[in-house]
Amino acid sequence: MRRLADSLDDIADQAKLYDVTDAAIRGARRRRRARAFERTALTVLVVVVLTGFTYSLLSFGGGRPGGGPGRQDGDPPAVVRLLLDSPTRGSLAGDTAYLGAVLDRIVDDPDSFGLPGDRARLRVLFAGDLPGGHRLVIVAGVTAAPLMINLTGKAGTPATRLKLVSWGDLEDPVVDGSSHAGPGEAGYVLLFGPDGYDVSVSSEPRYLADGTVQRSWAPEPAGYLVRDTTAMPRGLRVRMSRGDTVLYERAVPSYGRKAGTVDPNPLHGRGRPAPRAVQTAADALAYSTGLVGPEVHYVVLWSDNFPVEDPNGGGSGTGQIATVMAVTPDGGGPYITIATDTNQPPTARDHPTGTGVFGDPERALVVMRLPHWTQEMPDTIQIVAPPAAVRVDLLRAGAVVASTPLVNGVGRLDLAGPVELTVRAYDAQGAVVAERPFADVTVLPAGGYEPAIRGW
Repeated sequence: MRRLADSLDDIADQAKLYDVTDAAIRGARRRRRARAFERTALTVLVVVVLTGFTYSLLSFGGGRPGGGPGRQDGDPPAVVRLLLDSPTRGSLAGDTAYLGAVLDRIVDDPDSFGLPGDRARLRVLFAGDLPGGHRLVIVAGVTAAPLMINLTGKAGTPATRLKLVSWGDLEDPVVDGSSHAGPGEAGYVLLFGPDGYDVSVSSEPRYLADGTVQRSWAPEPAGYLVRDTTAMPRGLRVRMSRGDTVLYERAVPSYGRKAGTVDPNPLHGRGRPAPRAVQTAADALAYSTGLVGPEVHYVVLWSDNFPVEDPNGGGSGTGQIATVMAVTPDGGGPYITIATDTNQPPTARDHPTGTGVFGDPERALVVMRLPHWTQEMPDTIQIVAPPAAVRVDLLRAGAVVASTPLVNGVGRLDLAGPVELTVRAYDAQGAVVAERPFADVTVLPAGGYEPAIRGW
């Protein structure tokens, strides 16, 4: 089996269409991910990896930041105003001399940084040393179209020696990123938002047999999140909230290990063995969740051959696809679907509707759009139901909009998206054996195995 980082890089190549779950994105090597972004220049990504840092919705380019309307003056958008009015975070937040030296550099040569030369229109959002021996300073302009820049160096680097390595529009009220190169390599996760919001974390969730996830939450005393990627707990999630209102919540990948060898034979013989796709999916799942060890059992819910049409050539032909679930001692667990092409070694894709959490795998109902290498998403919806199911109906407001027979619980149908439906599978006697909602995810990502929340 090829190195996990290579497999995850291949999955990350799908970034031109979707954020392809934490399993793929967070572990991908920064260099290849940057190339994928430059090649496609699409804006549907939620995470774009930069040199040394990962910003939410932040792009970059060569040379230095360009200007444009709203970069030098005007009032910032309301969605980011609270963040710009917040105090500096980080271990250097109280070092006024250091922060002043950073701002002096910008004011003395504003064109090199793409920021205003007026000190009153500059905000240091973060300044500090981070795990892995990094120093990071984030500065933004208080303008109608605010630019955010990333200045980095090794821990202890003077303000005059920090390097400008990335920049982009400040469009969100949360800065969410990481620096990570591979399994076991030192790096960090960083997340902060507007002042006045509480930050809490949850790890070691219980995936129950009824399909629910049981979590306990604890406050993060610093008011922002910093974690060492070499010591991440299983199933970490972070939440930013004020009272009962959640501003932001997402999974933080655990940077785990490979799943080990997984039996490629699908449960109940649904489909056919697809060992390449099975192992890639299992490794991505284990890597992102930390679910490894003798108490975790990986099972193939469905796998098959998979036709690949790669407009760039190379990988077209008969590839493989697999939906793999990590079954935990409580009976449930997360799952992911990954397709691999014919390249040697293969590249891989997934689709955000092909991930989630199930309870008992015997009762799982998979409803998803299929991964694809083309720009246009096919109309196909894949169904994988319990083997007793012989028919599936897709309903909107109680009315059937599509239906298809199932063989051993498996079938496909074509229905143009986006859709938001109820999916119901029936046995030969007409009894419902499984039911779940389905909604297309075409712009925003699924947010990992549990849904992400973006409250703006």
